[in-house]
Amino acid sequence: KNTMNISIVLSTFNGDEYIVEQLDTLRNQTRLAEEVLISDDASTDDTVQIIEDYIAKYELDNWLIRKNKENQGWKTNFARLLEDATGDIIFLCDQDDVWHLDKIQKMSEIMESNEKILVLASNYTPFYLGDGVQIKLDKSDLDNSQIVYQPNFLDNFFHIRRPGCVYAVNKKIIPYFLRTRSNEDAHDALLWRLASLLNGLYIYSYSTIDFRRHDNNATGSKERSFQKRKEQVVYYDDLLQRLGDFYEQYDLSLSNEQISILNDYILWGSYRKELYEKKNLLMFFKLFKYRKLYWSFRSYVTDFIVLYMKE
Repeated sequence: KNTMNISIVLSTFNGDEYIVEQLDTLRNQTRLAEEVLISDDASTDDTVQIIEDYIAKYELDNWLIRKNKENQGWKTNFARLLEDATGDIIFLCDQDDVWHLDKIQKMSEIMESNEKILVLASNYTPFYLGDGVQIKLDKSDLDNSQIVYQPNFLDNFFHIRRPGCVYAVNKKIIPYFLRTRSNEDAHDALLWRLASLLNGLYIYSYSTIDFRRHDNNATGSKERSFQKRKEQVVYYDDLLQRLGDFYEQYDLSLSNEQISILNDYILWGSYRKELYEKKNLLMFFKLFKYRKLYWSFRSYVTDFIVLYMKE
């Protein structure tokens, strides 16, 4: 029974090199989307023309492309798409991946059978072109057993373990997303964190896409300068304050353990901000207690090292 309507939202920008391959894998899904919304972010190449020709060629009446007059950036572009999507389940799509043809069918069946799921994130299979940044995959990334589980809150609430292009999103979470977001937020990261706070984040141990990594991917570039890291720390502090407000506002049914982890993260964010803004070394020692909240112990040590780098 296909009870839930499906939307795909696709943000494009100068993607003419790989876009047709991506579109083919949407058009050939074993379960088709009721709606495909494409927003082009003021491309200067042939992306729009290619998509318009593609829609006309295959008579895809339920595929819509709109063009931003000026570049909004992918964060805003995706947020507007999420706001406009009408489906009960919204699939996020990049412009350069290859979807496995059973992706919609498999993921939407899982969501239809469990209405608690707000974000379902599958596994993925990276492939590399040129100098694409290598991704370190762990055991859970490589598990193809098809089990569906809730990841543990401590390690997965703040740290995003899957990219947005493997998310299926229940539209019930979108109003929360729109009320909480700032223009700094990556759409997928905020959806992940909100779903986690709402106890609706689930992982699907099955690869649903070939994830293309190349020189100019929007994600994956690493800059190590003090300034870059300070900006990130200030942003995280702001984000954690907003997530704390979100928790207060909606009276979420978190366990005591989850509440204490959330409060620890909020403190961690404010201590790191003080470490970077005031170069207050005391904060580094205070943060030792919260070292488990970092991505890794090395990341904690890097906070200390970066303080002594030139700004």
